[in-house]
Amino acid sequence: METITHFEEFDISNPAGLKEYFERLVLFLDANSIREGPRKLAVLCNVCSLKTYSIIKSLTVTQCPRKHSMKLLEVYQCFLYQRLLKQPDVGVAAYVAELRHLAHHRNFGDTLESRLKDQLVCG
Repeated sequence: METITHFEEFDISNPAGLKEYFERLVLFLDANSIREGPRKLAVLCNVCSLKTYSIIKSLTVTQCPRKHSMKLLEVYQCFLYQRLLKQPDVGVAAYVAELRHLAHHRNFGDTLESRLKDQLVCG
């Protein structure tokens, strides 16, 4: 089976594109029959940009990222949710829809409505 050897770096200037990037990364890993967690993380750390790798490394304190699971992306999703601010040219409905989309990855459970309200008031 032929392997796909190129996968573009994640563009950190477009953090909203992380979901699509991650979906494409999963497809890339599947296409190359990479199934084990450590190998998946190794591939991620090799295809992301140097800046992205530095962010991953800083989030794992001083340890090498390969000692952690792909759950690290959950931290990034939390960052995106907390960082989302309503822009003047975006309507309230669109802002709330984007908050709900980002909250989907956060597993807020019963606190979802309260968290959305807090972010709406503060963001």
